[in-house]
Amino acid sequence: MGARVEPVAEAAMSSKRDRARRAQEKVVRDRAAREARRRAVPPHVRRRRRLLRWSWLPALVLLGLAVNLLTLGPGYREARAAYDAGEEWEAVDLFDRVDRWTFVERWKGAFNAGTARYRAGLYGSAIRYLDEALETVPDEHRCDVQTNRALALQAQEAETREEAEVQLAYVEELAAALAAQAAGEPYDAEVLEPPYEGADDPTVADELGFAGYLLRMAADDAALAAEALADPACTPPPSQGGGGQDEQDEQDQGGGGQDAAPTPQQEAEQRMQELLDLATDVERLAQAAQDGTLEGAPTPGAGGQEAPDPAQAEAERQEALAERNQQAGGGGGGQPAPSGGDGTGTAPGGGDGPGSGGGGGARNW
Repeated sequence: MGARVEPVAEAAMSSKRDRARRAQEKVVRDRAAREARRRAVPPHVRRRRRLLRWSWLPALVLLGLAVNLLTLGPGYREARAAYDAGEEWEAVDLFDRVDRWTFVERWKGAFNAGTARYRAGLYGSAIRYLDEALETVPDEHRCDVQTNRALALQAQEAETREEAEVQLAYVEELAAALAAQAAGEPYDAEVLEPPYEGADDPTVADELGFAGYLLRMAADDAALAAEALADPACTPPPSQGGGGQDEQDEQDQGGGGQDAAPTPQQEAEQRMQELLDLATDVERLAQAAQDGTLEGAPTPGAGGQEAPDPAQAEAERQEALAERNQQAGGGGGGQPAPSGGDGTGTAPGGGDGPGSGGGGGARNW
């Protein structure tokens, strides 16, 4: 029986080898046939076929961009309508949606989202979006971003300064309550309560230190605003009055004895220095309170110079911006607007109105 099985196994193996050899030979013949057909085609025809074969990729990209632009147009118009209607929070949400789907000129989406946040009073996030827009904005529109960024920084500066003044008023109440408690006189017990459960009792030194920290934060915002206003892209054009360089030199020297009005950049730098001086005084008081030598220490703002009221300072800044807009032929008072025209516009207007969508809008100073 064994003698009959071996020939059958050898025959099966031989049949498998023959099928494998025939399959390999077919692959070689097919490959040779394809190569022969390819060589038979003229070179220019082969190049044309390769181009046609890969042309679907740029066509698909262009199709995607077209769909993106068609989608952004209605979205921008809806967001702009909410912005113009004074619905700040609705405008923020809608501009965020537009920003997420903006792939062409990304700076415009961030610019619009940041401007809407400024209008809604979200100064911190407005600055972050405008910083993002500043990274990719072209030079011809850089001043538009810097203008709204400076306004947001100034608004945050005023808000932080107001918080610092509220903190200083609380320190006065705290010091009076502690003095009354030590003298056995009536005092407001709520002033001495910790800010939250488990916190340490408030001390004059710690609370003064926090007020100094707030003042330094406001000084940082003023410094950044001054830096934004000093951007070379925002350098005012030379006077068109025909006086030439001599007239410009005379204005720089004070106009023949008459003091020239400070520029917004100079005002921001002055506010920064005032805030730093006030922060230094407050921190000196905090150290005196820590050392137990607070009695007889000078009050913040030595020399009888008190910190200006933030609301009044902001109103004065806005008034100055409005005057400069009118002198420059602009229209409005310091409120920025998003870029115009179906999400493809560029510059903000000088006032509450929209940007032109194709030009540089009036500056806000």
